[in-house]
Amino acid sequence: MSKIMRCAIYIRVSSAEQVMHGKSLEAQLRFLTDYAVGKGWKVIGHFADEGKTARKELKRRKAIKELLEHVKCDAVDVILFWKMDRWFRNVADFYKVQDILDAHNCTWVAAAEPSMNLDTREGRLNVNIMLSINQNETDTTSERIKFVNEASVKQGKAIFGNSSLPFGYKVALVDDAKRIVKDESVAHIVNDAFEYYFAHQTKTGTVKYINTKYGNTFTINSMLKMCTHTFYYGSYRENDSYCPAYITKDQWNLMQTINERNIKEHKAQKSCEPFLFPGIFICPLCGRRLSSNKRIRKSGTYARYYRCPNHYSNRMCDYGKVINETTAETYLLENLDRTLDEQRQIYIDMLAEKKKAEKKAPDKTKYQKELDRLNNMYQKGRITEEKYDSEYDRLKSLINSCQMTENTETRVTKAFCRAEQILVENWQETYCTLPRIARQAFWRNLIEGIDVKEDCGMIKDIHFML
Repeated sequence: MSKIMRCAIYIRVSSAEQVMHGKSLEAQLRFLTDYAVGKGWKVIGHFADEGKTARKELKRRKAIKELLEHVKCDAVDVILFWKMDRWFRNVADFYKVQDILDAHNCTWVAAAEPSMNLDTREGRLNVNIMLSINQNETDTTSERIKFVNEASVKQGKAIFGNSSLPFGYKVALVDDAKRIVKDESVAHIVNDAFEYYFAHQTKTGTVKYINTKYGNTFTINSMLKMCTHTFYYGSYRENDSYCPAYITKDQWNLMQTINERNIKEHKAQKSCEPFLFPGIFICPLCGRRLSSNKRIRKSGTYARYYRCPNHYSNRMCDYGKVINETTAETYLLENLDRTLDEQRQIYIDMLAEKKKAEKKAPDKTKYQKELDRLNNMYQKGRITEEKYDSEYDRLKSLINSCQMTENTETRVTKAFCRAEQILVENWQETYCTLPRIARQAFWRNLIEGIDVKEDCGMIKDIHFML
């Protein structure tokens, strides 16, 4: 009498198949269970990947992973599935799994496709052909969907469901097409969150503020998306008018600068009053933002200072000096106006020199015309491909250089305008009346970073917020 085979049933139906064709896991399970009973096999369990495609990465198909754990324990003799495309549509992943099955003497059966097997030459050929066809079919469908989605995005049409959208947006029918619009029921919360964040530059603080004011309707994940998702300035996949914006592109860029600058305080520091310059000082050796630290004086007051975490945590940096917060604050109060005036004058002189140079050198428009002529000559076959490539790269580099210069000028001009709006006459007197949390917001809204001197730990250069 032959050994009774221990059978594991694997079933899979993608979400699209369930909707389009009415296929279901239950129907597959009934069919395969009857098949196994007819063969005299003992069904030890079934494993279902609902809503998954067989082209998905192996690590994302949880049922497959669970099934393989049983195989590795030598608890399965045969795996039963409906058709080959239920099992795999990816050639590489199929053979990864097959190596595991072979190592544990486990076979598989495609109930509706008996010609698919690895026991005969013809069967192996059928398997490889079917896998290749299925993979190509899936990839072609995926590319077609990608092109359709790209066209929809260019036309401003929604390619998401409401559950996939960031906080403050929803899908609605506009001009006979589904589009992304503001969710007016929470739009005021989004506006309030942005206003608070730009004023205080703290994600967790913004979440606490919103939930205190409106109830527990806002999560840290929602805040993280607000700080990074391009929807909020109306852009998606190079369509800058894809959806209504809550903030401008400049505000979004400012937010990215704030995000990059923010660093966590040491756990021991969180119980005291806020530091004035978190994430502002820059290590002169490794370029990392200095971390906030404190120690308690004998008088019971705090001495706050900033040090390089790369030096004190893992000794990957040799900069062991610290920046005293009180000393730095005093220096900035006394020298910030002078520093701004000096930088403004340097910038004015630089622009004057640039204008003189521009009279002698061609501008971006001239380079663009040369590029157009080059393209025409290449299209008419008057120059070789090698000549075209070298000249194209040269002209494109010059155009990009001009564009970068223009962008830098615009950003620096905005930085000076921003600083002048904040540093009004006698601003120091107003500053001294502010609580520490407001002083912190003052510096973070004004200064992007401060370089410190390598030899003495004093301030070397100030970069104003763009």
